[in-house]
Amino acid sequence: MDFISIPPKVYSCYKTGEIIESDDCFPAGFSIVKKYPVVYAENLLRFKGVPRAYGHPFAEKPEKLYLGPDREGMGAYVKNIRRKRTKEENERLAGLQTFDEEGSCVITSEDDALFLLGLSLDSDDFEIIHTKVAGSDDTYPDDYRFLGYDICYKVDCEGGFSIIGDCMFICRWHGCDEEGTLFLEDFEKLNENGLFGSWDDAYRYMVKYLNQDWSERGNYAIYEVRGKNTD
Repeated sequence: MDFISIPPKVYSCYKTGEIIESDDCFPAGFSIVKKYPVVYAENLLRFKGVPRAYGHPFAEKPEKLYLGPDREGMGAYVKNIRRKRTKEENERLAGLQTFDEEGSCVITSEDDALFLLGLSLDSDDFEIIHTKVAGSDDTYPDDYRFLGYDICYKVDCEGGFSIIGDCMFICRWHGCDEEGTLFLEDFEKLNENGLFGSWDDAYRYMVKYLNQDWSERGNYAIYEVRGKNTD
């Protein structure tokens, strides 16, 4: 797939509709996130009786997947960790539990992500994805396929808040417009992975979302999301 040449940007919005671009760039890395059917099933009961909108949980199984980073990730503090571990495993685990000044733990090695995943007794519920800011010089693994574009806070090994995921799939924070109709056109542009197939569509949705007075304020980037080839 050919990608358009765009400079990597961070988009800051702390006042409705006022978006400030900067040449900062979030790092690329691997995230350990729950498989979407697992997240969907865990949240289904919460949406019972709520008017249906977009891809929100409604039927027993999801009618549309969301494969972006906003999927209740595991991170370096492994959930339901295997109690029986070797000294070497504990030392390696401690070495990966390092955080930057923003409190993010970025994993840049697939081997490290696989190691963390292997420590969890719930490993079958999770999968590994790779993200990089669109237009950045960061590389990505050859055996990972492009899934689409997402708009997120800084993504780390736990994944990251997404305005696609929170608004149009599993609402946890700000959710969506009260009528559930404002973003129908954008929702219809999402691909089979619940992500945008084009950077332009992702950018236009971000601007539209950030012009709503109820939307989440913060620093965003448009990410390329990739998943492991299964062929």
